[in-house]
Amino acid sequence: MRAGTRQTFRALRHRDYRYLWLGQTGHSATLWMDQVARAVLILQLTDSALMLSLVIAVRLLPILLFGLVAGAVADRSDRKRILMATQWVALGSHLFLGVMVTAGLIATWQVFLTAFVAGSAMAFNQPVRQSLIPALVPKEDLLNAIALNQAALSFMRIGGGSLAGLLLIPFDVGGVYLITAAFYGLVILTTVMMRVPQRVRPIRKTSITEDLREGFVYIGANPTLLLVTGLALILFIFGFPYQQVFVPLLAKDTLDLGDSGVGFLAGATGAGAFAGSIFIASRSQLTRPGIQLSINMLVFGGALVAISLQETVVGTALLLALAGSMSVTYMAFTNGILLQHSAPEMHGRVVSLLSLDRGLIPLGAILAGVLVSTLDVRPALFLQGMTVLVLSAAALLIAGRRLAAIGPTESSGGHGSARHGAPSPPPDTPPKELVAGR
Repeated sequence: MRAGTRQTFRALRHRDYRYLWLGQTGHSATLWMDQVARAVLILQLTDSALMLSLVIAVRLLPILLFGLVAGAVADRSDRKRILMATQWVALGSHLFLGVMVTAGLIATWQVFLTAFVAGSAMAFNQPVRQSLIPALVPKEDLLNAIALNQAALSFMRIGGGSLAGLLLIPFDVGGVYLITAAFYGLVILTTVMMRVPQRVRPIRKTSITEDLREGFVYIGANPTLLLVTGLALILFIFGFPYQQVFVPLLAKDTLDLGDSGVGFLAGATGAGAFAGSIFIASRSQLTRPGIQLSINMLVFGGALVAISLQETVVGTALLLALAGSMSVTYMAFTNGILLQHSAPEMHGRVVSLLSLDRGLIPLGAILAGVLVSTLDVRPALFLQGMTVLVLSAAALLIAGRRLAAIGPTESSGGHGSARHGAPSPPPDTPPKELVAGR
């Protein structure tokens, strides 16, 4: 294996991270297959862009409702057991949908109910997966492991979305859901095989509510964490709903590609996302991640504007690939900063803080659905892209100095930032009394 290839995939040499990564790959495949299949199903039942945005909102709502709780649970509980439980719930949800569609008994309310159930499982699954990464790889491989995790998500935008589109040719939506249920069985097997190091956890005398309060105090004392999660609000509300809302509508209504075209465009987005995540995985560190976050946001907003003006299938697919690349590298930068600039015992709660942002994607999806119903697909997407551009530029003007000051992701201010007895904690260090209390 060439040195460059070994560098890109170096985190996979760790056995238990490999199982986590394989599980993430299978889990991501089912997520993207579900996204395509659920969009097709709700459009078949209702033929309504607003209903599409509402079912997306219901699927993502549990992230807002339970995301922070999931982070606190991850910091105080057996993370492997949480993964197992969430995967069994997701398997049951997909199996139910597959049976109901195949039997001809499917109803709109069932699509919404299973969307909420699957979203609830996802709300607990992803913070646990992210917070497990630092426990399974050494610090020097953390950025690479995060990027490879994003690569699994991104590749399955291609694999999962495209596979769902291909399966919709010989099968109906019910068949797709039965296949995703089988995939979850394989994901559960990888979790069983994974060995998670035992953590020395203090005896808890506090409630989850107190743990959440402690997490907010910790984050409030860290300007870097506040700034990075604040910036994410812009993309989660105005940008990221493009994948759930606009891609299906562009495929079915604007470009007239049919049901399988939804998977094709989702695959184009995933191709760009995969390329972006592999690029990040090949990097040993990010020297100025704050500035790179800002650049990503601006390019992403510009890509959405360009997609709204593009009338060809090839041009739309290429621009969706660019948007996918920017979105996944943005998330890799964000997760890298959050994990490196927080103490290990706070990883679950810090990562789950993004759940507050992700939980607002339903608001963005509903907003996108209303705009589409009012203005049509292309004008609505143009307005969303311009909003991302303007807000990102404003954020760069206001907080550019702070963004430029965010240190490299391999700096010692990450894992080692929670030091006992430090006389004068740096800005990215939690209050001394909070650390000592742990």
